[in-house]
Amino acid sequence: MPDLSIPQHILDQIVAHARELAPFECCGLLAGKDKMVTHLYRITNIVAVEGAQNLSTFDDDKIAHLERLSPEERAEIAFVMDMGDFSAAKKDIRKNGLDLQAVYHSHPKDPARPSQTDIKIATDYEEIWQRINLPVPAYLLVSLMHSPAADIRTYWITGGQVRPADIHIS
Repeated sequence: MPDLSIPQHILDQIVAHARELAPFECCGLLAGKDKMVTHLYRITNIVAVEGAQNLSTFDDDKIAHLERLSPEERAEIAFVMDMGDFSAAKKDIRKNGLDLQAVYHSHPKDPARPSQTDIKIATDYEEIWQRINLPVPAYLLVSLMHSPAADIRTYWITGGQVRPADIHIS
């Protein structure tokens, strides 16, 4: 039995999102029921779109550093989800009686495997998911490294450990 079932049309939407935002990373949430993804929520990557001044978790030195970077250099930083978009998605997931199934993001120039930053963030978020009453999600990565082909892989990241998730494409 697969860990997750994802319809092809949702995977196609994720790849389209990744291509639209390249060279920046895209990010979003996948929700559904009973290990079946039915809803995609695009989340704004505020590092890519608005720059660092809106990152309340960054100190002044980091903000100044990020603002000195070109958009191309900033694209290498990764992604930070817009909390307004995230909250709206979370509210819609609950309203529709769905469960969070996966967090997705793209790697425009790197393989579809979690970076050290991805692993650290996922590990840090393990307790946050519980606090906001959401299950620990799988992590779906899409690589555009060998464009036009997209490589899509999904992982479980818990306790700093990464293991592949078994995905069925429907």
